Amino acid sequence: MLLQILLIVQLLLATAYADHQAYPGTSSRPVLSDAEAASYTKESYLQGWTPSKINTGANPDYVVGSGGYSTIQAAVNAAINDGGTNRKYIKILPGTYAEGVLIPKTSVPITILGSADDPEAVHIVLSQGAKLTGSQYANQMNPNGAVYKDGDPAWSMFNYCAQKSEIGTSCTSIFWAQNTDLEVAYITIENTSSDGQAVAARTDGDQQNFDHVHFYGFQDTLLAGGTRVYFSKPTIKGDVDFIFGSASAVFENAQIIGRGDRRDTVTVFAPNTDNSQKYGYLVLSSKITADNNVKSKLGLHLARSWDSTSTANGQVVIRETELVDVFNVDAPYDTAAGGRAYAGNANTNRNLDDANYNRFWEYKNTGDGA
Repeated sequence: MLLQILLIVQLLLATAYADHQAYPGTSSRPVLSDAEAASYTKESYLQGWTPSKINTGANPDYVVGSGGYSTIQAAVNAAINDGGTNRKYIKILPGTYAEGVLIPKTSVPITILGSADDPEAVHIVLSQGAKLTGSQYANQMNPNGAVYKDGDPAWSMFNYCAQKSEIGTSCTSIFWAQNTDLEVAYITIENTSSDGQAVAARTDGDQQNFDHVHFYGFQDTLLAGGTRVYFSKPTIKGDVDFIFGSASAVFENAQIIGRGDRRDTVTVFAPNTDNSQKYGYLVLSSKITADNNVKSKLGLHLARSWDSTSTANGQVVIRETELVDVFNVDAPYDTAAGGRAYAGNANTNRNLDDANYNRFWEYKNTGDGA
């Protein structure tokens, strides 16, 4: 009986953790040991910050929609102008909001709430690509000069982009937050442009907490920059480098989807974590998959770095996550954006922060792609 139990346990372990999840992995797909993985937890990435559960039932201080503010930006401006240290709650009523949202640095803690039972009910959407001129950007973001005015809290953010000959990647952001202690829950943010880089959301602050937020785009969907960012139960769709940036960010219970609308090869993560920064992106208890057009070609890459020098940048750990068979299981990572070949470290005496190697790791993932 004991032997039968041991055989069953071994079978279950073999099913749960496929061949490509055995330590130390290979040079094309490194895998962490239990001891190594102990250093890569949600707590270590968030470095002393414990995100609070967002109070989605709070009485709002400001309401956007029927009978309230006509734009989200107006409510954000009001919250900042009213000042104080108490958290300000902005409730967005269901609807489609064809506008941008810019939140500057502020000491006012802000929470933005959609519909707690349906993140898709509040849809913030524009089509904004990197090749837009500053004047085109201004006409779209600030029609008739009614949304952003000199002296408004976010004027400098808007004007910085509006003065450019071409706005470039960062200014394409439909939702751009520079503030600390931001909470956002149950909304969808989408950039529908497929003309090059087109960011749906950009984080540039610290201790930013997103719960049940959907991010949709094509290239460069989510710019996760700033210091510490937490994404709980997000859905993120894109095709080229669609989660990128330099933050220490945690993606927990995420649905990450490579979309095949316009191509059959996609790359999920493109972190540019500095070599001196130990923590980049942690994907925890999530699912990574792709549309059928990508799956049929095994065309997804889990990650690539941004570096163009002799040393690698970027740091990603994907652990205890379901990986669907949408990529080459023997070579899931891509050449760096600058052309540098991927180099994984499968040595048993390795330094996990050795800049001569890419810092992309897996641990106890499951699914047909594991």
